Amino acid sequence: MEMNQADPPIPLTDPQRRTMDLLIGVGAPRPTFSADLPQRLRDRIEEVVRGVELSEPLWLSKDKLNALSDCEGSFAAKIMGEAAPFEHSVKTAAGVLQHKAIEVEVGARQPVGPVEAVDIAADRLETKEERFADYWRGLTPSERDEITSEAARRVTQFQGSFPPLRELRRDLAPVAEMGARAELSGGDLVLSGRIDLVLGVQDRTDPTRATRLALDLKSGNAYPSYAEDNRFYALLLTLRFGVPPYRVGSLFLESGEWQSEDVTEQSLFHAADRVIDALRASTALMDGREPSLTPGHYCGWCPRATTCPAAELPAG
Repeated sequence: MEMNQADPPIPLTDPQRRTMDLLIGVGAPRPTFSADLPQRLRDRIEEVVRGVELSEPLWLSKDKLNALSDCEGSFAAKIMGEAAPFEHSVKTAAGVLQHKAIEVEVGARQPVGPVEAVDIAADRLETKEERFADYWRGLTPSERDEITSEAARRVTQFQGSFPPLRELRRDLAPVAEMGARAELSGGDLVLSGRIDLVLGVQDRTDPTRATRLALDLKSGNAYPSYAEDNRFYALLLTLRFGVPPYRVGSLFLESGEWQSEDVTEQSLFHAADRVIDALRASTALMDGREPSLTPGHYCGWCPRATTCPAAELPAG
């Protein structure tokens, strides 16, 4: 990303400058990728799709791929739709509100404070998101205050970590909550995801040059699966836009630290192979093969936990 040198520099705090220089890497050279890379990735996956029988389109997301890495039983439960209907909790409602408030902050044309961003986000969610609206309307005013306060803290942390994106919109072109989907083999296999923040615009002089940064914004600690999530996002953006992002990562709002990875052909084909593994496993499991069970901390979220012979559940 090249900044417009005619504009005066924008004053930044040290954390904001660090994010600008080291994570976004403004002014750093960007890699180019082979123009046929997206097609080679697509061919690799679609060759396997043609070799299996899918009775209906298979949708894969980062959550399903991670479930397969954890335990085939958990993965089977997901692809067979065994999970109970989703219901909001304080934690999930705060998470949804946080992400919507950051989307408001990123897209605002005028400066927006954290509390104002959260209030706008809550109004939008109550109007457009039925599950959130049902949960939100059932809360007491004090319960709402607890959730909005937590979301406002996250917006404050976001603003403290990033340069003012509103003032840099022309150069960084920020997009929050970017949904992306790639349909392969005529829609027999669909990859989908929603990325918290994408920065960068296409290089119109060289469309093979990687210019985008894709980030997940996290409110908790780091987990090994986050790196795989980011590689999946890189694959998804490559198939969708025809050129990979130059970097993917997770930024942790409490600390302002991040874990990131520069995108390479190797990491993209690794992500494609995880999709292929999930495709093959789903076909075998739907055909009746017994899943290989691997217990772990994730057993508590598996809908099969109470009947699984291998499940590890907390006492009581």
